[in-house]
Amino acid sequence: MNVLNAIKKRRSIRKYNKKPIPEKELMELLEVARLAPSGANRQPWEIILVRDEARKKALVPLCKDQKFIADCSVLLVGVDNPEQKWQRVDLAIAFDHITLAAVEKGLGTCWIGAFDREAVARFLKVPEGKVVTACLTLGYPAEEPEPRHRKEMDDLFHWEEYGDKQ
Repeated sequence: MNVLNAIKKRRSIRKYNKKPIPEKELMELLEVARLAPSGANRQPWEIILVRDEARKKALVPLCKDQKFIADCSVLLVGVDNPEQKWQRVDLAIAFDHITLAAVEKGLGTCWIGAFDREAVARFLKVPEGKVVTACLTLGYPAEEPEPRHRKEMDDLFHWEEYGDKQ
């Protein structure tokens, strides 16, 4: 599958089949994150992989009761160093690499931004000086959501300066 097709096919998945991801495939997804570009190649992020059923279930109330978190195969929790420049962008790039590579493997993902950062950090024993920035569910989809509306090209892009439309 080429990248454009993966981008077109990718959806936020909120219903999963409870099924483990084979270790080889999971490691390939982690490799695409590891290879993601980052500012000055600092890679100022780390990812906690939560696969244990009880731990995922315990994270649901810390993530605004998004129950599908308990059903995904793996919850990826992105941790970064707030003292590094571009740390959030760098983590987002790594996570997005995973979202696109997951499509090729028949897996689904959903970005989780609604959660109690401090409570999740405490639960996962994230050290002082590091922050939980985003979470990402990963697993086998039990749904196929329709594409969502996107703005037209002319609504998003300007040529040479703001307001110039092609």
